[in-house]
Amino acid sequence: MIPTRRLERLVLVLLLCSTACVWVESLRLALLLIDLGLVAACAFDFLRTPSPARLGVERSLPTRVGLSTDFTRRVRVDSSALPRAAGLGLELFEAFPPSFEVRERSLDGAPAAPLAGDPSGGPDRGRLARGAPLELTRVYRGTRRGVHSLGDMRLRLRGPLGLLERQARLAGSSALAIEPALENLSRTLALAASDRWRDLGVRRLRRRGGLTEFESLRDYVEGDDVRLVDWKAFARRGRPAVREYQEERGQEVLFLIDCGRPMGATTALGKERGWTKLDHALDTVLTLAAVALGKGDRVGACAFGASVSTWVAPARGARQFVRLTDALFDLRASSQESDLARALREVAVRHRRRALVIVLSDVADPLSVERQRQALSSGVKRHRVLFAGLDDPSLRRAAAGTDGAPVSVRAAALELERERRAGLAELARSGARVLDALPAEAAAPLLAAWLDARRAGA
Repeated sequence: MIPTRRLERLVLVLLLCSTACVWVESLRLALLLIDLGLVAACAFDFLRTPSPARLGVERSLPTRVGLSTDFTRRVRVDSSALPRAAGLGLELFEAFPPSFEVRERSLDGAPAAPLAGDPSGGPDRGRLARGAPLELTRVYRGTRRGVHSLGDMRLRLRGPLGLLERQARLAGSSALAIEPALENLSRTLALAASDRWRDLGVRRLRRRGGLTEFESLRDYVEGDDVRLVDWKAFARRGRPAVREYQEERGQEVLFLIDCGRPMGATTALGKERGWTKLDHALDTVLTLAAVALGKGDRVGACAFGASVSTWVAPARGARQFVRLTDALFDLRASSQESDLARALREVAVRHRRRALVIVLSDVADPLSVERQRQALSSGVKRHRVLFAGLDDPSLRRAAAGTDGAPVSVRAAALELERERRAGLAELARSGARVLDALPAEAAAPLLAAWLDARRAGA
């Protein structure tokens, strides 16, 4: 039983009146009657308010949702078994992970902004009705990948007089997986299916042999080259069809994802605020994996830090994309330095066939870049290696002087940029192809490099 603010104010007024009764004896009887009336009202409020534990409560939420993507949690409260609860006000408090942001809550049947200054966002509030369940919705946004759970709920029912509230804690847990956002995946797959690589930011493609062998017909998609329209098929089908040619060979693609200390640096602003380099790397890997699988490649992945933590053997088909997502979505950047040489040695043992190995990492510091170069030199003896160095956007802004930082900060950023360029040049001496990209913009150059390797028959 919890007193409401209304009851607390009434009690405070009665206490002040009791102080006055010390000097005015004629008020004592009236005050006593008022006290008895308040006690009776509280007893009535308590007896007319059923325990919230007897309500039927059901919580539902998605099982999977993208990183930094809003999702809705719904709680359905059924009061049909408690006729006395009709018309009573209900408040719902819920335990949720600190990595969740409250975007919206329910307030008396309408969506409302979270309560300012309250980390919980404030309770969801509604009124029970006879014969109709109450639905309380809340919109969250997950800011960290992994499996997270919404925890216990506390329900408060306010009595008909508004003097007392009865509370019950409902133990329970509802889990959901926060995965890489992959917001542009559908568009990327659609454009890749129609070979509209330029619309994906792929500007330079190296062709070998041109369009050589007819493969199949498919429906025309807006933006396709009209020279590829098969007019005879158009006449037969009654809709435009496009000829597809076999100009690329399927290949083995292995992604090596660095989960070491540098990949934990946060790199984004706006909606992607708080994303790490690793978050962007996983988004890029899964997008490129989906495209490569759609083109018939065998795709696998290896996550490494000081040692290899995750291995997914290369395979074809839609099921392989599910395996990759399940294996990679919960990766975390560690506080240790990564060991690229060890990862490449283990890949050489696990995967004997020649493959395109795409390493998503960053350039090591000047004292360690030689070790990184030697690791890549060893890797290119067995596989075709592409090293994608993910730069720090804040460092680029500071070096360019666009963030308003002091001159001393810009000078330090320029020196770090110089060291980075020297490191990239050193890595290029390994024989591996080296790309320099911002984390959020790595997909396009990697798609171009993958296409080049595919058409060259890697």
